[in-house]
Amino acid sequence: MSQVGEIQLDHISNSHDTILLQQALKSNQASIDFEDAGTPMRFYLAFAALKDKEVLITGNGVLKTRPIAPLVNALGQLGCRIKYSEQSGFLPIQIEKGVELSSNKVEIDSALSSQFLSALLLIAPAFTNGLEIITTSEISSAPYVALTLDAMQQCGIEVAHNNGVFKVKPGQFKTKLPIRIEGDWSAACFVFAWAALRPSKFELPDLNLNSKQGDKEAILFFKQLGVESTQFADKVVVQSNPVLFPDSIFFDFTNTPDMFPVVTATCAFLKIKASFTGVKNLTIKESNRILAMQNNLRQTGAQLTIINENELFMDFDVSYTKEYHFKSYNDHRIAMACSLFAFDKSITIDNEMVVNKSFPNYWEQFRSVTCD
Repeated sequence: MSQVGEIQLDHISNSHDTILLQQALKSNQASIDFEDAGTPMRFYLAFAALKDKEVLITGNGVLKTRPIAPLVNALGQLGCRIKYSEQSGFLPIQIEKGVELSSNKVEIDSALSSQFLSALLLIAPAFTNGLEIITTSEISSAPYVALTLDAMQQCGIEVAHNNGVFKVKPGQFKTKLPIRIEGDWSAACFVFAWAALRPSKFELPDLNLNSKQGDKEAILFFKQLGVESTQFADKVVVQSNPVLFPDSIFFDFTNTPDMFPVVTATCAFLKIKASFTGVKNLTIKESNRILAMQNNLRQTGAQLTIINENELFMDFDVSYTKEYHFKSYNDHRIAMACSLFAFDKSITIDNEMVVNKSFPNYWEQFRSVTCD
């Protein structure tokens, strides 16, 4: 169990993203490198602006291509002064002056990422009179904002929201009870895929079928493929059942973009034609996930066709390849998705260890299944 201020946290992830954020929060260095960690970087940026830290925030080549301008612009409305060191709208950035705590209203464009809004919500209680946050666009991946609000409310923060306006009252994050952090449904999706592709049974601790996490949509998606889920007191049991697979599937990734690699790989493996929507922001993740899966799946006979910026279609050609050689594109979810094809053929992946970003013991768990 770890203690943060007056809040006790149990079951903290050992993922590389979590470790990077913990290190940054403790750091007094003039420059912090977030490598490829977009979520920690965005949350830390808001934190550093709140604490008036004069710090340079940077990352690797991929992170430097991911957008940051909406959050920078919002912090600017709150009195923060931030300078782009290279290309406008992207890392590296230098915080020259923090926010003014007397500010009480800000607008944010959260169409590209829910993390921009979540970052503001997390610092909002520290403002003298609280903060009114007005979203100027549809919120991308809205379930992640719901998670943020739930965590804040567990810690005594009052938030009212209606029609894209969030009113956060001033206060301190605190609770007398320890908080046990829920298991990650984004990681669990891959275990559901294992069950869909090979008859098996798995116990997933600290998961909740009633979770607010968007990726619990895996329950319904994989149920179509014969995977049943049962809730017990402190775990979810996932089990394969014989089922006739559908000829075609439709899936909307608007609220669950992290499921895209595993869903497309599963459909490709099972040769299920599919129509996908809600994909327009997938080009600005850790990789261009549409391009990455297009290129990787082509050797398996799957063809991902772009209909428009928000829609894809999957169909199939004949493939005679004896083994598959996949590129991870330095993206943890691409590597884990492509691993599924080891149930069928010999595979290679150019950067296996990229999974440390979110699922450090992935290969240990995966090989225990494939070697059964």
